Amino acid sequence: MLALGWLGLGLPAAPAAQPPDAVLVVPFTNLSRQPADAWIGAGIAATVSSDLRSLGVRVVGEESSARGAGGARAPGEGELLLAGRRLGAQWLVAGGYQRVGDRLRITARLVHVETGEVRGGTRVDGSLADLFDAQDRIVAALADALVAGRPAAADAAVSGSFPETPAARTESVPGPVDLPGPVRGGSGPGPFGAARPGNANAPAAGTGVTGMLALEDAVPGDGNGNGSGAGAGNGDGSGARQSRRTSAGPGPGRRGGGFAAAPIARKRVVIGRAAQPPNLDGLLDDAVWETATYIDDFVQIAPVEGAPGTEETEVWMTYDRDNLYFAFHAHYTDPGMIRANRADRDEIGGDDRMSVLFDPFLDQQRAYQFSVNAYGVQSDELVNADGSRGASRSRSPQSRSGGGSRGGRSSGGGGSGLSNSGQFGVRGDRSWNALYETRGRMVEDGWTAEMAIPFKSLRYPALAGDGGRRWGFQITRVIRGKSEAQSWSPISRGVAGQLTQFGVLEGLSDLSRSRNLEILPELTGARLGALDTSTGEFDNRDPFGDLGVSVKYGITPNLTADMAYNPDFSQIESDQPQIETNQRFALFYPEQRPFFLEGQEIFQTATPLTLLHTRTIVDPRFGGKLTGKVGRTTLGVIVADDEAAGRLDDSVDPRFGTTAQTFVGRARYDLYPESYVGAIMTAREFGHDYNRVGGIDGRFRLGRTHRFSFMGVGSETRSTEYGFLRGPAFEADFTRQGRNLSYGAAYGSVDPEFWTETGFLPRWNLRQATANVGYRWWPESTLITWGPTVNYLRLYDHAGVLQDEQIQGQASFQFRHNISVTANMSRDLERFEEVDFRKSGYGAFGVISSRLVSVVGGINRGDGILYSYDGFTNPLTASPYQRAILGESTTGNFLISGRPSSRWRSDLTGIFSRLVDPTATAKVVDVKIFRTRTTYQFTDRLLLRYILEHNTFSKTLGNNLLMTYRINAGTVAFLGYDDRYRQGRRIDEFLFPTAALQRTNRAVFGKLSYLFRY
Repeated sequence: MLALGWLGLGLPAAPAAQPPDAVLVVPFTNLSRQPADAWIGAGIAATVSSDLRSLGVRVVGEESSARGAGGARAPGEGELLLAGRRLGAQWLVAGGYQRVGDRLRITARLVHVETGEVRGGTRVDGSLADLFDAQDRIVAALADALVAGRPAAADAAVSGSFPETPAARTESVPGPVDLPGPVRGGSGPGPFGAARPGNANAPAAGTGVTGMLALEDAVPGDGNGNGSGAGAGNGDGSGARQSRRTSAGPGPGRRGGGFAAAPIARKRVVIGRAAQPPNLDGLLDDAVWETATYIDDFVQIAPVEGAPGTEETEVWMTYDRDNLYFAFHAHYTDPGMIRANRADRDEIGGDDRMSVLFDPFLDQQRAYQFSVNAYGVQSDELVNADGSRGASRSRSPQSRSGGGSRGGRSSGGGGSGLSNSGQFGVRGDRSWNALYETRGRMVEDGWTAEMAIPFKSLRYPALAGDGGRRWGFQITRVIRGKSEAQSWSPISRGVAGQLTQFGVLEGLSDLSRSRNLEILPELTGARLGALDTSTGEFDNRDPFGDLGVSVKYGITPNLTADMAYNPDFSQIESDQPQIETNQRFALFYPEQRPFFLEGQEIFQTATPLTLLHTRTIVDPRFGGKLTGKVGRTTLGVIVADDEAAGRLDDSVDPRFGTTAQTFVGRARYDLYPESYVGAIMTAREFGHDYNRVGGIDGRFRLGRTHRFSFMGVGSETRSTEYGFLRGPAFEADFTRQGRNLSYGAAYGSVDPEFWTETGFLPRWNLRQATANVGYRWWPESTLITWGPTVNYLRLYDHAGVLQDEQIQGQASFQFRHNISVTANMSRDLERFEEVDFRKSGYGAFGVISSRLVSVVGGINRGDGILYSYDGFTNPLTASPYQRAILGESTTGNFLISGRPSSRWRSDLTGIFSRLVDPTATAKVVDVKIFRTRTTYQFTDRLLLRYILEHNTFSKTLGNNLLMTYRINAGTVAFLGYDDRYRQGRRIDEFLFPTAALQRTNRAVFGKLSYLFRY
C-alpha cells in the first residue's frame, strides 16, 4: 500500500526503517488537471514500483502507489519528504504528466529524502497508446541510476535530440528508443501545439525517451575556464567526448580539502557554430536556427521545486567569432496571462522574461545575466556568489532600533541570489550595464525573442589555444502570472548558492582576438538659476557647456583599463527619497554613476563593513581603473582626483582650490567554488590630512549549506580637526542556509579610532554579536512557503557599556499570484544620551502584484526616540530626559504602481514618520514624502518621464521632466527641465512672510553621449 498512511490518508502506520537504498514511489501529478486522466498517475507509480522491485530495488510498501490518487488533497513535496524520512527511505520517486489529445508527456524525478535535493530526472514525450512502453523507459532510466548506485549523477536531458552533428549535440543514456511523436525539425507543431521555426525539408529527429544527460564530475575549474576531469572534451563541439555518470561524492577534481562543498553533478550542453549570423527581428525564421543547439527541458525553481515547467519553453543557441546568439519561444496555454511592457532598459522587473547566465571562468564566484522580455526590452545584472545586490543597496544595514548591525547579516536568502520563495529566479546587481542586442514580439501562443551578446561585453579567460573553453551556464524563465520560475539546470533550495548549480557550456572555440576599445565622449549643456536668499531675487545664470571623455580598453579578454577625463556625473535619475529628519546615523545612498559601477563587485568584501563607497568621490577631474582576473587572482585598482574637496568656505585655508587624491587596491585569490581570500587597501589624501585603511578578508563555503566569512582591517588617520587616530575593525559571520532550517551568528568590532574616508561607516566604537534562526515549510500549493525567524542583537561600546539589545520575531508567508505577507514583533533596549530606553514594536509588510496594479507597503508602530533637537527643543537648556524623548512612533512606506497600457507606467511612493510625545499628546516629528513617477515609452528608444515630489515637513515641492532617446547602453541623449519650490516662511520669514511656494532652483539641461566601439 502507499507509504503515506501516517499522513492521515487512511493507510497503515510506518514500518520499521528500511535499508539505506530504500525508495518511496508516490503517484505522479496530473499537471493537466483533467479529472478523466487521474488514473494515469497512480498507474505509472504502481508500474514503476513493481518493476523496480523486480530489478532488486527496495521499494517502501507492499503495493506502493496503487492507491491514493483520489484523495481530497494531494500532499505537498514537504509532506512526501517527511513521509520518506519516517519510512526510512533514502530516495523519493515523484513526477508529473500532461495530456493534450493523444499526446502525453511524463516527467520523473529522483529526490534525496534527507536534503530535498533533486538529484536526477528523465522525460518521455509520446502518445497515450505508448503509455506502457513509456513506463518501461522511465523504469530503465531510474534503475540505471539506482541499481548502479549512482543517483546523484542523474539529470534531465535535452528532449528531442538532433542527429549527432557538430552544430547541435546532446547526450543520453545509451540505447534510447524514440517513441512515435511529432518531429522537431519541421515547421509543423511540436508537442502540445508548440510551433518550431523551420521548413518542411529540414531533417527530422524523433521525440522520445531522452533518458538522463551524461554528467561530469563537478570540478571547480582552474580559474581559466578550462575545468578538468572526465568529459572535458575537445571544446569544438564536433570531436568525440567521454560520456559517463559519477556519484555525488568527492571526485578527483575536488579542491580545497575539507572546506569545499561536495561536488554537484552538472548538466552539460555543447553549442554549435553558426555559418551565418541571424537577422535579429524576433521572428525566429532564420535558417541558422535549424541547426542551432536546442534546449527545452526546463524544471521549476518555484513554486514546486524540480517539477516540470507548467508552460513549454524552447531555446536555440549558436555563436560565431564575435557573438553569442540565442532565440527563445515562451509558450502559454493562456496568452492572456503574459506580463510584458515597453520600457527603458533594466525596467522589466515585473515582467515575464527569459535570461541567460554565464560564468566564463567556471570559478563559481560571479556570473553575467542577460534578460529580455516579450517586447525585446533588455536588462542585465551581475550575479555575485553571496547573492548581494552590489551598489544598488547598502551593505551596512541598520537595525530597526537604530543600533547599527555592524557585522550582522539577515538570514533570508543570503548567498542564494533568490527571493525566499525563489519565484522570481536568479537576481543580481542591476547597476551593471553591458552592450548587447535584443528583439522580441508577441505570437499566437506566447512570445518570441532573439538576443546577440558580443564577446567584447564579457570577460573570459585568455587561453593559449582556441579550444577547451568551458563556461558555467544557466537559462531561466519567469512567469509572473503563475509565480513560476523555471531553469535549465535545476536549482535546489537545499544548496546555499546558485552558481554551484549552473550547468556547463562547451564548444566555444576560435573566438575573435580583437581588443575591446570603447571611446565615450559626453557633451553637457545647462542653464541654472537659484534664489538669492539675501535679496530675495532669482538669479538666472548664463548657459554653460562641458565636455568629457571616457576610454575603455581590453588589455586582454579578462583585464580591462578604464580612464576618464572631466567625466560628467550629473545624475539623470535622482536618488530615491529618504526621511532625513530624526535620524541617529548617516543614510546610505547607492552609487548610480556608470564609471564607478563597472567592476564594482571586485571591491566588495566578504562582510557588511563597506570600505569603498564611491560617492565619497564627489567630482573627479580624472579617474582611472584597472579591473580583471589573471589565473585565479582577481585584481582591481581605482585612482581619482576629486576637485570637490577643495571647495572650502575659507579661502585662506591652504587646501582651498586643491584636490583630494583617492587610491583603492583590491586582490582576491579564488580557493574553490564561492570561496576566496583577499586583501584590500584604501587611501585618501587632502593637503596634509590622510586616511589609510588596509586588511584581509575571506569567504569559505563549508559543504552545501554553510558559509564562513571574515574581515580584519586597520586604519591610520591624520586630521586637522581630530588629530592622529589609529584603530582596528574586525567582522566574522557563520551562516547556514538550507531548504528548511537556516541560522547564523556574527560578531563585529569597530575601534573608537577606526575611520574610513573612502567607505561608509555610520557607527563606530562598538562590539556587536548577532544570532538568528529560521525555519521554512514548503507546502508548494496556494501557500508556497511560510516560516518563522528569530533575531537577536547585543551591542556594547569599547568601555563595556551595553548600548543596544534587540530580540525580534517574525513570520512570513508567500502565496501564489505574487502575494506575500510578513509580520514582526520586537523588544529593544537602546542607550542614547546616557539614558537606557526600553522599546517595544510591531509591524507588517505585504506585496500584492497583478498585471495592471501592484501594491507594496509596510508599517511599524511602537516606541521611538527623538534624536534631533533642532526645531523641537533647546539642547543647551533641556535636561537629558527632555532632550531624549521616548514617544509613540509610527513609520511606514508604500508603493502603488499602475500600468494602464504597455507603454504607460505610473508609480506613487509614500514614506512617513511620526513621533508623538505622550506626555504632551503632541506630534514631535511628523514627516511625509510623496513622490509620483510617470513614464511613457513612445518607441523602443524614446521615453518621457515626469517626477513630482512633495515633502510635508520641509515644505518643498520638486518637478522634474526628462526626455530620453537611447540607442544602447552608451549612446543616449537627454533633455530635461527641473525646478524646486519651498514655502516662503521656511526660506526667510522677513523676505517671504507667506505660506505660498517660492521657486528656489531651476535648471534646463541637455546631455549627449555617443559610444564608439572598436
